[in-house]
Amino acid sequence: MPFVMKGDAEAGSSTSGTQTATLVGKDNGGINLTVVDAGIDPGAGLALHIHPGYEEATLVVEGNIEAVLEGETRTLGPGDLLLAPAGAKHTITNRSDKPAKVLAIYPTANPERVFV
Repeated sequence: MPFVMKGDAEAGSSTSGTQTATLVGKDNGGINLTVVDAGIDPGAGLALHIHPGYEEATLVVEGNIEAVLEGETRTLGPGDLLLAPAGAKHTITNRSDKPAKVLAIYPTANPERVFV
């Protein structure tokens, strides 16, 4: 599957206030890759978590998010990226009054989130 149309992506939600579409994953062509397009409502985000055994890249596409990585907090905007190493505690939250959009990229077809 060399082309992925967003309308064909598997839609879902990982937490309240988020909307996700898996663009690449185990069910649509990903062998060692998952790419998730995620919308984050104002005030919403993910609880502190880790990914055991692999890193995660979170690219901000639209809006602003607050990113926390191992206790360090930064505000990220379009084009900025959070690279969370394997096992690193991290979280993202939309602290603005406008929706945000990110791409979450994992080098695995079976991403696992462990809340800490």
